[in-house]
Amino acid sequence: MSKITRLLVEIMNYLAAGSIIAMMLLTCADVLLRLFKHPILGTYELVGLFGALTIAFAIPATTLSKGHVAVDFMVEKLPAGAQKIFAVVANLLSLALFFLIAWQSFLYANILRSSGEVTLSLEMPFYPIVYVISAASILVCIVLILELTVPKQKVPTT
Repeated sequence: MSKITRLLVEIMNYLAAGSIIAMMLLTCADVLLRLFKHPILGTYELVGLFGALTIAFAIPATTLSKGHVAVDFMVEKLPAGAQKIFAVVANLLSLALFFLIAWQSFLYANILRSSGEVTLSLEMPFYPIVYVISAASILVCIVLILELTVPKQKVPTT
C-alpha cells in the first residue's frame, strides 16, 4: 500500500506542477492578448480554480516529504522520547483535521453539484474542484496513517 500511496502522491505532485504551468501560460496569454484588445474571457476564474487545484494536489507531497512549516526549535530541546510523543500527537491532530476537511469538502461538493453552482463568467461547475480537495485530503490522511503505523527503517551508515 505504501508504494501505491507514493505513486498517487507523485501523480498529484505532477498535477500540481501542471496546474502552476497552466496558470502561468493562461496569465501570460491573457496579458499578451490584452495588448491587442482581446483578453481571454474567464482568466481570473480559471487562475483561481487552478490555484485551488495546485494547493490541493501539492498538500499530499508536502506531507509525505515533511515539507510543511514546523516550529522545531522548541521540540528539538525535548528528550528523544518526548519528541516522538509530540510527533505522534501532531500527526493525530493533523489526521483529524484532514479527515474533517475531506468529509466536509465531500459534503459541500455534493451540495454544489445538486444546486448547480457555477462560476460567474464561464459557468463552469465548482463541485469537481471541491471533490479534488476532498480526494487530496483523503490521500493526506493515508500518508499520515502510514507515518503513524509503518515502522521507520534505519538507514545504514557508511
